[in-house]
Amino acid sequence: MIDKAREIALKIIYKIDVEEAYSNIVLNEMIKQNKAKLNLNEKDIGLISEIVYGVTTWRLTLDEIIKKYSKIRLKKISPWILNVLRMSIYQIIFLDKIPKSAAVNEGVNLAKRYGHKSSSGFVNAILRKVSKEDYNELFEIKDIKERIGKTTSMPMWIIDELEKEGISLDKIEEICKNSNLKPKISIRVNKLKTTKEELKEILSKKNIECKDGLLEDFLILEKARSVENIEEFKEGFFTVQDEAAALTAIILNPNKGDKVLDACSSPGGKTTYIAEFMKNDGDIEAWDLHENRTKLVDENAKRLRDKYSSY
Repeated sequence: MIDKAREIALKIIYKIDVEEAYSNIVLNEMIKQNKAKLNLNEKDIGLISEIVYGVTTWRLTLDEIIKKYSKIRLKKISPWILNVLRMSIYQIIFLDKIPKSAAVNEGVNLAKRYGHKSSSGFVNAILRKVSKEDYNELFEIKDIKERIGKTTSMPMWIIDELEKEGISLDKIEEICKNSNLKPKISIRVNKLKTTKEELKEILSKKNIECKDGLLEDFLILEKARSVENIEEFKEGFFTVQDEAAALTAIILNPNKGDKVLDACSSPGGKTTYIAEFMKNDGDIEAWDLHENRTKLVDENAKRLRDKYSSY
């Protein structure tokens, strides 16, 4: 019998990998779709989130370990099976509370369902060889930049760009390590509808404790949890947004009546924050490469504003 949480995690990772879905959006959608149907509990949801974000964060490192043991090139492996390997190896290497036997067995079960007859044997053979030592060995790589890239799962082009900026390799390694720290969930208060203190009080009554963020309009959740199903989110009192992403709107500092082009707008966090700066008085063109992504901007705009007019 396949573990329901791991199967949902695999489907989400597949969508991120193959369909280029946004991790947070597809994760919330899949949990919402399956919570009642499969009777998911908080432990299930926690495991799904851990595996999805873990594989997304450590993908390059996981692929290095797969390449060590696979005679088949990664591009030749079915995306389903490749992602089964990624999520299983993530559990073996990075999740101490999950026994290796459980990660291997569940990976093999998923391979049987999502691959060919030989897929389960292929997955089993690789996973049984994998250990935490495979990750530790990456720290022995002599080339410093290669070592940084493979131990922090950072693309080499980013390391090269940082080096071109005159940043020392020690500092680059520190930056890359910090990029893998688990961020706390931050929410942006919609000042067109409420205040930070009012929202704090509202959320406190729902047992959602927050503290002030680094930025003026932001709150940080004390404990990680989903907040996108509560009424105040649906009514547009706040939105989930990383503080770093919000800096774009703050630096731009648009005024009422301005004309703004957001050429990479989805899912709409920057666009709606810019609109808030403009007091909903001005002209914003929100672009993205894919039509389905611009729909996300529309949805966020409608939720965050009392009166909606297309931008």
